[in-house]
Amino acid sequence: MNNNNNHDNTVDIINNNTEWQQAMFANQNLANQTTLITQGFCNTNNSIEKAILAGQQNTAAIIASSTANVQRVLDKLCEQETDRLRTSLAEARVIAQNNAQTNELIARLSPTPTPSRIVASPYTSIYPPATTTTAGA
Repeated sequence: MNNNNNHDNTVDIINNNTEWQQAMFANQNLANQTTLITQGFCNTNNSIEKAILAGQQNTAAIIASSTANVQRVLDKLCEQETDRLRTSLAEARVIAQNNAQTNELIARLSPTPTPSRIVASPYTSIYPPATTTTAGA
């Protein structure tokens, strides 16, 4: 009986060991599948992230190029406007200088008369001042 009991214990141990190995194999297989799935997803996600990053970099390059081109156009327009304003300023200075020369020539050639002695204005020297009143107003 003791032998039989030992045999039963051995069989139980073997069965338990086999069940344990099967469970471990199943868990290992499940872990491998999970790892493969996760790596597959990670690789897929990595590919998607690389594609998104490449798209973002392309978009950033297009925007930077467009911004640079717009800046070149604006710089050219500003340069043209600055040149136009400088030309207008030079023309205005020439016109102002010509007007100043003309006024100086007129002042020298036909001077304005100045009285030899200062006389009071006849309109301010009336004393008492004349009043104008209207009856019935």
